[in-house]
This record gives sequence, structure tokens and C-alpha cells, in this order.
Amino acid sequence: MKPTEFVKVNAQFWGEHLKEAAGHLPVSHRGELAGPMLFPRMMVLTETPDWNILELVGLSREYRSPEVRRQKRASVEEYFGVGEGTVVANLEGQNWFKDATIATEQGRQSLDKRFPTAANMLGTEVVGPADELLRFAPGNYSTFDRTLLVHGTGDSLRAHWVFFALAIHRSEPVDKYLDFLRNYSNSQPHLDPIGTISLPVDPAELKADAFDSTYLAHGLQDATVDEFLEKHESILLSTFGATRLLRQPSLDDDLQPDFILERADGRHIVGRLELPVVDVVNGKKRRRSFRTPILESAAELEQYAEYFGTADNRSQVKSKYDVEVTDPRQLLIVPSQETVVPAVGVEIVDYDTILRLHLAGQ
Repeated sequence: MKPTEFVKVNAQFWGEHLKEAAGHLPVSHRGELAGPMLFPRMMVLTETPDWNILELVGLSREYRSPEVRRQKRASVEEYFGVGEGTVVANLEGQNWFKDATIATEQGRQSLDKRFPTAANMLGTEVVGPADELLRFAPGNYSTFDRTLLVHGTGDSLRAHWVFFALAIHRSEPVDKYLDFLRNYSNSQPHLDPIGTISLPVDPAELKADAFDSTYLAHGLQDATVDEFLEKHESILLSTFGATRLLRQPSLDDDLQPDFILERADGRHIVGRLELPVVDVVNGKKRRRSFRTPILESAAELEQYAEYFGTADNRSQVKSKYDVEVTDPRQLLIVPSQETVVPAVGVEIVDYDTILRLHLAGQ
């Protein structure tokens, strides 16, 4: 299947499928749904030399025709951030993961320690003492339907909740791919169509800007770091089990993390937003961009961690902000549609995953 054919068939199928679900179920079957229905905001279509990959991202309380983003990657392994070594899930033939968690043993252990709401959304667990999460084989279909992918080694963690993703070999013809989509869709319960999620949460929870138009789409791209954090404070607090959010504390002349979270257990998280938010420098606004994603931010986070390794620095921050930070976790928040790889000592979580973890605790 050519990349242009892959784009066309997905735009047609998902456009019709999601529009029908949005126009019918929340109206005619409102009382039978688990709760409010959420929809994706973007369709990311990725071309590699041997694979075509579809992923639906964004969590919106209202249906809008998904925006389409096309991109190229060197391999399916690069897209999913996997390398060589033993694997948790060896993908051969056709594979379906729905309402599931795929994790390395260390990643699974980290979920309990770092994300107090994760236990409410694990579903079927596929966990193993492995180096990597996935290994793809030629000719297979691999579907990840509301699946949490967690890779952890040491202090490093990468957590990504997949709304819906599908990887197929490019040798598969268009008609067979379309048949697969239709058959998979028809096999699911009428009240739980693919590419959507209904959650037993108070509809008031979905009135926040995050569920109207996330930074993936509109609006929040013009927010400063402080504005973004102010609007999303309650979401960050609940996701990370925190009681306090300190926005842009000034540690030193050249050191200013985006935020520090103080958890209920007394530990702290120093964080950076690798999002298209706006920095204000000398009164001028400049949207963030990254020449070397992850690496730049990981280096900054390491600087903050080293700063807190000194007793005098900790005392200064205690005096200034009334917070005692020792050996903080390092957190990087990234866009949901970006391809990332783990970084040493850093927790990498995309914002869709944060939204999903937040809702799991409501």
C-alpha cells in the first residue's frame, strides 16, 4: 500500500466512523454509556520503508474531524522507541491489545510508585523481565487500542497511553486493510466504538481547556509556561499524587525549571515542558522549539538535580519557597504525537497520557 493510499483510506474510514459515533451514541444512548464520550483530535500517519503506522491522538470532549499529520521515520522500531534485546511482546501474525498495559517489569513497578491513579486503568497486563517492549515481524497487523506502553530501566521511564494505533506492513493491499478496519470495528460492542472512550467521570471534569482543544491543536500553543501550568494545575496534581505545584521557581541566575511538584509522600518532581508553549524573554514572547528533542531537556533536568545535591542550595530554596527538595525525580512532558526515546534518569510522559491518568483518578 502506497503512503498516499494509506492516507486516503484512513481519512475516509475514520472520518465516517467517528462522525457516525459522535452523532448517534451520545444522543440516543446517553444513559447506556459509561459516561461522557471522548474523541481523538489528530490522526498521525507515519511512513517507514517497510511499515505504515496510524495513531489517533488527543482527547477532546467534542467531536471534530481529526486533523491529519503525515511524517516519515526510519523504521517502525524508531516510531515506537524500541531497540535490540529481549522483548515483552513478540509480535507475529495478527495482534490485538485492547484496554491493556504492556510494560517491562521495572516499568510496571514504577507505575505503582509514581502514578497513584494508574491502577484504575491497567486492564489486561502484559509484563516481562525484558529490555524492550515490542518486536515487529513482517506481514503482521499490530493493533493497540487504549493501551498503556511503559518502558522502565533504572530511574528512566517512558509512559505512553495509546488511544488507538495500528502498524501494518506496506505489502498489505488497500482492500485487505480496509476489510480489517471494518471487521475489527464491527467486532466491538455497539456502545464502545473504536477510536473513542467513555469514562465514568463527572462531565464538569471535561470542561477544562485541556479537553476542549489540547496543545496538539489550537489555543494553548499561544500560552506562556505560567499560563499553561495555571490552567492545568489540578490535572498535574492528581496525576502525580501531588499537593503543591510551584511554577517557574528561580533557583539561580541561570536556573529556572518550569515547575516543581511536591507529592503527598514528601518527595519532589522537577519538571520541564517540551511543548510548543511560549517563553517570555526580556518582555518578548518566543514559542519553544527544540533542535535536539529530549537531549536538551534531559541536560537541563540534570542541572536542576545537581543543584539540589548541594545543602546550601537546598537551604536557599527552602528559605525562598518553603519547600525542601532532596533527590528530585526528573520529569519531561512531551507532545503526544512525537517519537521519543528514553533518557537516562528522566521520566518522559506525553500530555495525552497525563490527561488519561488524571481521568482514571476521578
